[in-house]
Amino acid sequence: SGKVHIAENNKHVFTATPGNVFGEHSVLMGSLRNCTALCANGCVVQELQGKDFRQLVQTTPEILTSLRDLCMRREFKKAVVLRLKKEFPYDNPRKAFDAVKSKNSRDDRLDFRAIAKLMRELNPDYTDEEIVEIMNTIDLANSGAVSFDEFKKVFVADIRKSASV
Repeated sequence: SGKVHIAENNKHVFTATPGNVFGEHSVLMGSLRNCTALCANGCVVQELQGKDFRQLVQTTPEILTSLRDLCMRREFKKAVVLRLKKEFPYDNPRKAFDAVKSKNSRDDRLDFRAIAKLMRELNPDYTDEEIVEIMNTIDLANSGAVSFDEFKKVFVADIRKSASV
């Protein structure tokens, strides 16, 4: 119950509301935590130990796939927040999209190079394979690039859902 605000470098990335998960990044990616969670409105959370989490995803591959997609989308949002140096602009998704888009891009789409550059600002160790995985979670048409419409659907189509992504 309540809300948990997730921030990167003191900039709000998303709010976990009842039924959402957070804290999956370090277990899924095998790395240290990279965000701060702040309880608001008298939150009550359930904790799942790392070993129990790993056992759950080993027995249910669909959960692992869904959580990795969620994690990759959140990583993308963190990178946008880092580039903008302010909270993710849910009320103006064009601003977030344009912050990622290459200045030399001939069309209104995010290609691999633009997303790779963004993600490597967040973490220079991102591999091409990891960046392709991130692209695959937001490239809904599987076209090899992300349109603004796809971007909006993934991050702001339903603000209650997208705020947790």
